[in-house]
Parts: sequence; C-alpha cells; structure tokens
Amino acid sequence: MGSKPKVALALGAGGIYGYAHIGVLQVLEEYGLRPDFVVGCSIGAVIGALYGAGLSSGQLETLGTHLRRSHWLDVTMTRMGVVSGQRLEGVLRLLTRDRRLEDLTPPLAVVATDIERGSKVVFTRGPAARAARASSAIPGIFSPVRLGEHLLVDGALVERVPVDTARALGADRVMAVALGTMRDGERVPVRHLFDVVNQSFDIMQRALAAERMLRADVLVEPLAYEVHRTSPAQASGLIEAGRNAATEKIEEIKLLFSREVAWHG
Repeated sequence: MGSKPKVALALGAGGIYGYAHIGVLQVLEEYGLRPDFVVGCSIGAVIGALYGAGLSSGQLETLGTHLRRSHWLDVTMTRMGVVSGQRLEGVLRLLTRDRRLEDLTPPLAVVATDIERGSKVVFTRGPAARAARASSAIPGIFSPVRLGEHLLVDGALVERVPVDTARALGADRVMAVALGTMRDGERVPVRHLFDVVNQSFDIMQRALAAERMLRADVLVEPLAYEVHRTSPAQASGLIEAGRNAATEKIEEIKLLFSREVAWHG
C-alpha cells in the first residue's frame, strides 16, 4: 500500500479579511477534518499560529470579536514604519504560549519577504510569534523584522496565497483559502491607510495570484469584500463569510481529506 497523502491548508493574506479564515476552520472542525500542516502568509500566518497552538475555532471567534486594535497596534513612527509590531508579537507570544512553528499541531510554515533581496523566505522552524509578525509586517505601516541575515516584511509581496510553498514542502493535496483579490470593475471603498495598502497589493497581484490559486486542489474564496472591512465590529460578518464559502465546497473538501480516495482534482 502507498503512503497516505499529505494534505496542506494554505491560508492567504488579506488584512482584516483574515477573520474569514476562522469561519473556514470552524467548518473543518465541525466535520473532524484536520490538515497535516498549514502554510500561512500574513494574516494567514497569524491565524495558523493560533490554530496550531491549540485555540479552537470557537475561541478564535471570541478572540476576533473582542480584540481591539489598541491591543495589538503600537504606533511609534520609526524610520521604517508607523507601527513597531512589538505589541502584536507580544500578544502572539502569549496566545501561542511561545511555541515554535515545528511544535504546533498542525505544524505551521510561514511565508515572508526579504525586502533587501526581493525574495521569498519560508520558515518551518523557530518562534511562531516572531515568524507570524514578520510575515504580516505590511510595508510602510509595520516596521520590518530583522531575523538573522533577513530583513522581513509581509509575505503577500511574493506569494499572497501560499499554494506553491505548500507543494514545495511536500503536500500531495492543497486546500487554499483566498481572501482577495479584487475583481475587474469591482468597486471597494477605501477608508484609511490599511485599505490603501491592502488594495494596492490586490491590484498588483491580481493576475499572478489568480494563476497560482488555480494550482490548489480545492479553493475557498470567502466573499469578504461584501463585509465592511474597516471595523473589528464586522468580525462576525467576515467569519460567517468564511463559514459560507467553506460550506459551499464541503463535499470537495471532504473528498480532499479522504485518505482512502484517489484524488483527481
């Protein structure tokens, strides 16, 4: 008999839209489905770290609906960003109990961007909180994170939805959750700096991200743009969008996770 296929969950970037990842995880949890490993980019890395540290989808929802920006934003106006990111890392260290990527369950791989070299950096070992902070360091807003020889910023610059990284790490099957990108002709209101940056990423990566997402075996795309993205009070709506999107694909998802069924996606 052949070895069982490895199933990876690729959680994409998308800022505040990341609450939708929680809804997707709720559906997986309800059906008893758990990936062999997770690959996260930006907010996907943050959610992946919390999930792997043992927070249930219900706990993630409670956290998402009660957490305020003041809990994780520390405005400092440094030379490289207006937010240092240290407070975010502190919150993540607390919630993950300072665990390492390789010790999470499921293990987490994190995609970040080396801003000096213009290259992708993938972390599979080391402190989960530091890696997630680096992966979500939006250029121009969060200060970059120095890790060894790398100066790191948001992984969305190089791989918004980390399907290719999941494959490279040995996944036989990949379920991807994509929180963007904008559709041609679609109007999405811009209300503050976070919106400007996030939608700039969407516009720049629209074609490339769409091509890469097609390489996933199952692609879940929550309709996050239909939920007001600027207020934490809308977390419940984004979570529901994730639940709805995953529920619509549940038969495909169950087949993907079935270890006894050959996959022909």
